[in-house]
Amino acid sequence: MRDQPARAVRSAASGARAAASAARTTAAAGAAGASAAARGAMRFAVRNPYVVWLTGCGVYFLAVMHRASLGVAGPEAVERLDIGSAQLGAFVMLQLGVYAAMQIPAGLAIDRWGARRVLLLATLVLGAAQLTFALAATYPVALLARTALGIGDAMVFIAVLRLAATWFPRTRYPAMAMWTGLIGMLGNLAATVPLSLALHEFGWARTFAVTGATSLVYALLLLRPAIAAPYLAGTAPASAAGSGTENDDDGASQGGTRQVLRTIAQTWRGQELGRGTQVGFWVHQATMASSVVLSLVWGFPYLTEGLGYSPEQGASMLSLLVMGNVALSFVIVPIAGRRPGRRVPLAIALGLAIVASWIVLLVWPGGRPPVWVVAVAFLVMSAGGPGSQIGFHLARDYNPPERISTATGLVNAGGFTGVMLGSITVGLILDHLSGGAPPTLTDYRWAMASLGVIALCSTIFVLVSWLLLRRTQRNLRAASTTAEQHPTQP
Repeated sequence: MRDQPARAVRSAASGARAAASAARTTAAAGAAGASAAARGAMRFAVRNPYVVWLTGCGVYFLAVMHRASLGVAGPEAVERLDIGSAQLGAFVMLQLGVYAAMQIPAGLAIDRWGARRVLLLATLVLGAAQLTFALAATYPVALLARTALGIGDAMVFIAVLRLAATWFPRTRYPAMAMWTGLIGMLGNLAATVPLSLALHEFGWARTFAVTGATSLVYALLLLRPAIAAPYLAGTAPASAAGSGTENDDDGASQGGTRQVLRTIAQTWRGQELGRGTQVGFWVHQATMASSVVLSLVWGFPYLTEGLGYSPEQGASMLSLLVMGNVALSFVIVPIAGRRPGRRVPLAIALGLAIVASWIVLLVWPGGRPPVWVVAVAFLVMSAGGPGSQIGFHLARDYNPPERISTATGLVNAGGFTGVMLGSITVGLILDHLSGGAPPTLTDYRWAMASLGVIALCSTIFVLVSWLLLRRTQRNLRAASTTAEQHPTQP
């Protein structure tokens, strides 16, 4: 009888140990389940095409916000850096020049190392450049910061298009390119009223420091494992040194300088699939140059100093370029995506419509068209934004996967070369005609005519290169038919 309490105690202790063991087992199972769920979520995140693409679009949003940030900070820059209007304009011109010059090197880098690595580098460069700009107290330092910003910015758009090209099927590429551009416009909007309010509330240094730090923190999202893109085919990882490189989401290594030059030449000539890159180059220039020059540099002076609009009227008219771009994207891009055979004729039609708009604006009796005529002309030019994406469709379709980014960079360089040429030409003509005095409406009419000439010449080149492309395709089909009829004997 005296052993019964002891046995009861031992039984209770044993039960407690069993319960504790069961609790530990349950907790371990729960932790293992949570860990497995976390790993599953991580695998989903790094392999889901939309997550990959949207991560890249986040970099593009920040890049466009950084690029356009000086638009509302111009007066503060003049006061802080003690500069004039010409020096302020040099920021824009230098940034555009660096952006255009870096398109081909950026494309080659993306083809060699992959979009993720290049986006990571670009995000760090953008963040560091914006932080430097926040702390800049002298004009040379600020100019250096904007130069670095242009270098980082140049890598982003074509890298995101590379993700769209290699993570989605070919039929989805036009829509993904369109949405990429629209997300970039959100960055442009963020650099207007929100940034202006931040500058007023927090000042120059804090505002730009926060935007720069945002890019540096965002870079952490790009530190994901390298995953082979599902629609990247035909690339073989190799390096000039002979050692293999990891096949990142879209990277394919290339050789040294000679191989780089050969790649550029092959991409431009389009030996395998035709001259699609050349057509895309001229399409991009013919359609986008006028609207970008108007929105970034000469549109506001033309409207206010030339046509006599108030600043509010001029700003409202320029807003039509943005609104028209967004609205017409949902019309032009689906047509170009669903009907590939009509892409180039559509681009030619848009180029001719832009030329016609300039003719109407500049030869209108007295040089002062009614407001509704100017509005219609600006809406037509805004169609060049979505129309210019046809150039990227051609770069995607007429190049092997390992050269898509190089081709995209060449196409993008076409448009921004036209922007640089137009911006400089308008300025030179105005300076020559005005002789240092405020430009008159007649001066603006002659100067802005240069944009119509650029659009016309580029459209002619689109037509010529398209005809050459069609001839090349006929020759390739004929050669293929001959090879099938007369196969080579072993």
